[in-house]
Amino acid sequence: MSVVVTILTAAALAMGVAKWLKLPGVPFWVLSGVILSALGLVDNGSLFQEALLLGLAFLVFSAGAEMNPRRIGKQQTAAIRVGLGQFVAFVLIGLSFSRLWGLDWLTALYVALALAASSTLVVIRLLKQRQQLFEPFGRLVVGVLLLQDGLIMLAIAALSAIGGGITAVLVSVNGTLGLMLLAYLCLRWATPWLLLRFDLDEEEKLLVALAGLFLFMGAATLIQVPIVIGAFLAGVALSAFPVSGILRGQLASLTDFFQAIFFVTLGALLIWPGWSELLLAFILATLVLTLTPVLVTLIARGAGVTTRSALESGFLLAQTSEFSLVVALIGTQQGHLNEGLLSILALTTVLTMIATPILAADQVTIRLLHWLARHDQLTVPDLPSDFVLLLGCGERGRPLLAWLLSQGETVVVVDDDPGVVAQIREPGVTAVLGDAGNPRVLEAAGAPHARVIVSTIKRLANNDAFLAYLSRVPVLIALFDPQVARRIERLGGKAVLESYAAADEFMAWFRSTAVKNSPGQ
Repeated sequence: MSVVVTILTAAALAMGVAKWLKLPGVPFWVLSGVILSALGLVDNGSLFQEALLLGLAFLVFSAGAEMNPRRIGKQQTAAIRVGLGQFVAFVLIGLSFSRLWGLDWLTALYVALALAASSTLVVIRLLKQRQQLFEPFGRLVVGVLLLQDGLIMLAIAALSAIGGGITAVLVSVNGTLGLMLLAYLCLRWATPWLLLRFDLDEEEKLLVALAGLFLFMGAATLIQVPIVIGAFLAGVALSAFPVSGILRGQLASLTDFFQAIFFVTLGALLIWPGWSELLLAFILATLVLTLTPVLVTLIARGAGVTTRSALESGFLLAQTSEFSLVVALIGTQQGHLNEGLLSILALTTVLTMIATPILAADQVTIRLLHWLARHDQLTVPDLPSDFVLLLGCGERGRPLLAWLLSQGETVVVVDDDPGVVAQIREPGVTAVLGDAGNPRVLEAAGAPHARVIVSTIKRLANNDAFLAYLSRVPVLIALFDPQVARRIERLGGKAVLESYAAADEFMAWFRSTAVKNSPGQ
């Protein structure tokens, strides 16, 4: 009990310091764990490894609850190509680099697998914070994560049984496939029926969710695979809409609690690395942070994904996974990795997780897009005399563009994605490559002479640039936030609230579902 109290105290103090300095809490949690271990306040033996796996189990459970396969939508083919491409590429890169570093083949395989998958925990959290989970690149990233998580879970199952020979490996892998099938069956039928049919209060819903978690963890223990696999699949089993929405509030506090325990415990398990270990961790982190965006962007562009979505996906996926720590722990338990390599892989995971929010910022993507388009940003053909100016033509703008063309309108489109511009150039459409928030680009696209300006761009910083033309041209801006919409209206623009359309879609779904499931139907 004293160990738990020590961990929670350290986590609270570390979070207080992080809030005071206005910095992310993860590095401070890890550092607090390192300090606890260095001061001898905790014993970082098997108890801590179990605590680490338990904390990780709750985290991947909550992350799995966001991994509904139906969210992938039309991005399935691209997700498979990107997911497989990134996974296989990093296995080969990890094997090659590890062998060059002097590691044996088995150790190199552990390192390669630890580098191959991206963090579901970090990526889903960022997508939710930025409200991008349902954007095209968000759906692509969810598909990539789901595929890679499935592959790494099969690899973990095989590694955990490798000491028992080929028969034990096959039994473990087949057991994991059976758990995946059970999660799919629960996702499609069992959990929606249970949580929607019965009138459960908040506490009962949480108990049902936790019962599902412990059921899957118990099944994983029964077939002798790591409990983290069962925990993640339990989350996937609860990821169907609207089940995940019902449980999200109950799981949020648990996620924050176990995240603190996880990272403090991780820090306490680490041994202080020497210069060679630090160098290796830095090199591995650099490989992941630099090569992942390049690989993902190239593969995604080849799959027909726009340049902006490909870049955003690449930066979001540029980190190693929480499952990387499971791989490292299994290697340590099997005697295939020493504690030094465990610390190196853990440090690589922490470094890349910390760097991801910085690299995945909108400013980085926008600067790269501007760099790619710097030579022809203002190259515009002759503009028509009477036209509608459409700002942004990604997933949200395509239906509007198609409708305008069907009405016989002449349209000029401004988009900062070279892939989008290349795809939409057709009769009746003049496509301009550039940043719609740049007054020079708006002037070149004929904004002062447009009959109406319509924006589907989410970046609110661009609104002032659009509204500068209000005195001459009506400006319509598609928004989701009612507060921002009121500001646009005060400035003279016309806000089109997408939240109303989303509510209409939900009610249509609800009515059709209620009628379908009502007695006598």
